[in-house]
Amino acid sequence: MTATLHGADKETGDITVFSGAEVVTGSSISVYKTQDFDSENPVYKVKIWDKTGNVTERMVDASKVDPKNCDTAEMYAYTASLKESGKGSFEDTVLKAAVAKAVKNAEQRNTASWSFSEKTDWVKIVNEIMQSKYSYGDLKGYMEWKKFLGFLDK
Repeated sequence: MTATLHGADKETGDITVFSGAEVVTGSSISVYKTQDFDSENPVYKVKIWDKTGNVTERMVDASKVDPKNCDTAEMYAYTASLKESGKGSFEDTVLKAAVAKAVKNAEQRNTASWSFSEKTDWVKIVNEIMQSKYSYGDLKGYMEWKKFLGFLDK
């Protein structure tokens, strides 16, 4: 199985702030700041490609995302907004969300993959990862995830 990583949107000139691909599902996702982006009203364009190349596009208002009940597209827009506003680095925001999704996917490997549109409680996932880090004595990892949790607790 292969996946194509999509980046810049040359047709519109929208700026890519995050792109990711999942080899297991053959899908990919990109988050863009549109030409008329306003940081006071952080609405991002999110495009998702399935394994056959079909694309869905939607606008996500990052200020309205609930990390306890949102899908991957919303979470990636939310964490991209944190990164873009300077509240956290790429590693502290978007990358942590991508890792959390990978952990959730691994837990569900015997069932269908977790889709980009499935709503979930990201705070619960992060708490589980934190507990695992703590249990294994990885206090540095625990504190890194605790920092991410701080971004999710609204």
